[in-house]
Amino acid sequence: MSDNQNANAMGSALAGGAIAAAVLERLFDRGIFTLDESRAILQSAMKSIAPVIQSPEGLFAYRLIGDLQRGKFSARGQNK
Repeated sequence: MSDNQNANAMGSALAGGAIAAAVLERLFDRGIFTLDESRAILQSAMKSIAPVIQSPEGLFAYRLIGDLQRGKFSARGQNK
């Protein structure tokens, strides 16, 4: 893959992740998703990444999703 194609792929991945996280947060903040539903969505996302977790990109994505679960979408995060 050329540097330009690599940059485009990374940019697309970043944009997709940012949009997905923003949508999840908005739906949660509006009460459309409960905490449990939001966490289930994040768990599902982690399962979909599992096949590529050995790659640096897969591990990074897995950790980012985990950070969301330990942050805003944790039981502790609801008391902030």
